[in-house]
Amino acid sequence: MTIKKGWIICVMMALVGFGSMPVYSAAETGTSKKIAVSLVIDTSGSMKETDPANLRKTAADIFVDMLSPDDYVGIVSFSTEVTELAPLQQVGDATNKQAIKGALAPIVNANGNTNYQLALQKAERQLDSYTQEDVRKVVIFLTDGVPEPDYALREDAAFMSSYMESLWQTTAQLGLKNYAVYALGFGTADPSTLQRIASETRGEAKFLGNANEIAVNFFEVLRTLKNRQGFWNETIAVAGETVLPFQIDGYDSQVTMAVTFDATGMDAWVRSKNGLDSTGKMNIQKNESYTILTLNQTDKELAGEWELVLSGAGNAQLFGDKDLNLKAWMQEPQANVQLSLDEPIEIAVAVTGEMTEDMSVAVLISKNGSTEIETVPLVLKDGTYMATYENVDQAGTYILETQISENGTAITSNSTSVSVQQLPAVISETVIQDGIYKLSESQFITGSLDLDGVPLTGISELNITSFSLTEHFSDGRQEIHPMSDSESENSGDALNGDGIYSYPLSMDEDGDFTASLMVQGIYQGGSFTLEKELGNYQVVSGGMISGTFAEGELFGKPGGELTIPVQLENNSERNEMVHVSLLSEKAISDEQTLTLEAGEKIETSFSVKLADDTPLEKQLVSLVLSAEDPLTSVEAGKQTSIAVLSGNALLIRNLGIFLSDNSLLIVSVLLLPVLIFMLGRILYALKRKKALQIARSLKYSRIENLEDITELRLPKKPGKVLIAMGEETNDAGLFLLGPKIPYLLTVEIGFHPSGSKWLEGLRSFSKAHLPMHITVVTTPPGIIKFNGEVYTSKEIFDQDVFESGGYQFTYQAEKALMEEDKARNLLEGKM
Repeated sequence: MTIKKGWIICVMMALVGFGSMPVYSAAETGTSKKIAVSLVIDTSGSMKETDPANLRKTAADIFVDMLSPDDYVGIVSFSTEVTELAPLQQVGDATNKQAIKGALAPIVNANGNTNYQLALQKAERQLDSYTQEDVRKVVIFLTDGVPEPDYALREDAAFMSSYMESLWQTTAQLGLKNYAVYALGFGTADPSTLQRIASETRGEAKFLGNANEIAVNFFEVLRTLKNRQGFWNETIAVAGETVLPFQIDGYDSQVTMAVTFDATGMDAWVRSKNGLDSTGKMNIQKNESYTILTLNQTDKELAGEWELVLSGAGNAQLFGDKDLNLKAWMQEPQANVQLSLDEPIEIAVAVTGEMTEDMSVAVLISKNGSTEIETVPLVLKDGTYMATYENVDQAGTYILETQISENGTAITSNSTSVSVQQLPAVISETVIQDGIYKLSESQFITGSLDLDGVPLTGISELNITSFSLTEHFSDGRQEIHPMSDSESENSGDALNGDGIYSYPLSMDEDGDFTASLMVQGIYQGGSFTLEKELGNYQVVSGGMISGTFAEGELFGKPGGELTIPVQLENNSERNEMVHVSLLSEKAISDEQTLTLEAGEKIETSFSVKLADDTPLEKQLVSLVLSAEDPLTSVEAGKQTSIAVLSGNALLIRNLGIFLSDNSLLIVSVLLLPVLIFMLGRILYALKRKKALQIARSLKYSRIENLEDITELRLPKKPGKVLIAMGEETNDAGLFLLGPKIPYLLTVEIGFHPSGSKWLEGLRSFSKAHLPMHITVVTTPPGIIKFNGEVYTSKEIFDQDVFESGGYQFTYQAEKALMEEDKARNLLEGKM
């Protein structure tokens, strides 16, 4: 197999994969697979020698085919002058791809010098033309030589110095706009020049052995930008049938394999070891020298063990890539960024695809090629996986490998390289995070550099080439404002040469913004690019505060006071302070100063005193508003009137209004005693009826023989039962022997006096009170013993036990009824 075939097929393999990759919305994920590429190709005269086979043309054709239909591409060729072969446009379908490739024909014509600056400026303008924010903008810059705009002046030191200074200004501008440059050099290209271009734009520089490696490196750059996983890149000797196993996981959405052959009669195909059906899931492209096989799955239907089968005799070169439906995208730090030694690294990773509870995200960090790995677990916060890495203790290259694992097994990973150096830090005392500004306001932005807390000013080893403020608009636009350290009105800088750079940021457009500072320069012989996020802020219109009087008539009397309610509304998008007062010829009130939150509506009131000489007629009152912020407008001119009445007229009116407004309450108050009385009588009657249904008895026995119990039934209706103690009488219902001196024990059954029947009825609400009362009374010399106390008269209740005349008595009422109220006057009848 020829080298040429190898790299061409490598790129064609990627073509199938990228052409059908799913594209996630940047708005949904915070990341984007969509890219906008300005492909810049050197066509200077030296290309005749370094690329005589015009491999750059073939590689560029394949590069276009590798792009997704949603991507954007523009083609620029350069030598002494620059030519836009294809403006930046959406790649689109196969027809449009063919038109873009047709525009590449002139790049086979090699002549002229090598004008880097014009080429990069044209690439910048191409990328500027796309203003949507959900895209990554990059420049792929291919050259075989050093910057040389005019061959005749290449030895002119002054000319070349001026030219290179302009070139660095251009690369600095690209860096400020976050247009990463991936510089690919071969032939006589200067590695240090390409490395600085890449460094200042946070891209990468690659140095190729020859033109044969162009397409392979195009493919590798796209693999990085698209965040795909490579799994094959090897050469196999085939004799007969060779079987190569591979695995499709549930997280693979697409697997692409390209196989190139160096002999005829060779073939390649895939088969499932698990007997899975790939109908409609496999795409195969074949020609005499290569085969491309693509497997696509949507829901794990192809997950399992597979085999790539090679047949024939010869050598086969294999390339394989997997596109996953679960990907981790490093958002912070950005790839190829320069970071300060001993400063923590803030890590932020966005994940596209569905995470489960068993999955975790971590970053594995290695330094300067060391085999020692530090694992930093990430924690999900507001949709982003985040952590802070503190152990930034070595200068050099740090590899941050983001890894998604499930139950300890890695599913996918991708790497980001950053450079850690002894660099100053960007410091700003400006606080704009979450700020809300109004149109036509301005915010004074300052920034400076310091190292270990010491400001860097006037140091020979520090050369700041640009210190800029970047405004990022919500629609993807950005504006770059150079900041100044020279005292002037325009910059607002207070002191020349103090190391503090300034810029007055004018709020000329409403919307949501982010701002950042970016500093580029050379420190201790090395170039650097530093950035500091200032945060998000909002610019809103001036807003308005409106006020109205509450509806309703107002009345007062000369010398009297009244309250006037006022309603206020803040229609501004930020908090506002407003001064409110009332203006009237005969009314006096105090001014109020209130703070209203954004969108808030409130009601306040004013205490107004009328002058003693106020005439008995309507008095106009005006509402006066003034905002503390001069950019806030107020809706003024609202008026109301006070009808001024005499004292008696006002009293009569107020009384009438009170009676009218409270008529139902007044009637209710008057009728309430009647209702209460009637309710009490009804309840009394009901309780009396219930009380007449209760069966009652008095059980008795001699104290010396308590087991011999006799029961005396008591009447249900009111009445008396006489018990003759010691001597029988004619009217006694029961005669008991025992006492030497006879007496009568009377059980009285009756109701409370009828004068408070309604009150007795209301008492039934508490403890199921009954109006029936049972009282035991003795005639001298008899006594009643109850709970160690002696009585001659005692009200008794269910289960009460008492003694009298040598007998023990137990009163019982029917258990089915609720317990009677047992509140007792214990002193009643006590001897």
